[in-house]
Amino acid sequence: MAVSAMKEGKSKYIEVAPKADCKGVEHLEKYFQDVIDKGGEGLILRDPSSALQGGRSAGYLKHKVRTL
Repeated sequence: MAVSAMKEGKSKYIEVAPKADCKGVEHLEKYFQDVIDKGGEGLILRDPSSALQGGRSAGYLKHKVRTL
């Protein structure tokens, strides 16, 4: 399925995640809280100096709420 078809909502299983450029810690905290408030689990942060690639990469970091 093409990305354009996913953006148009033609799949009930796949959705393209929005992208936002982080403008600092305060922006990150607000964006993260908005995601959590909407029922999301967290964010995937990408090092802007790392090459784009699919799958696991040292350039990606999960930012989630820790539950005990």
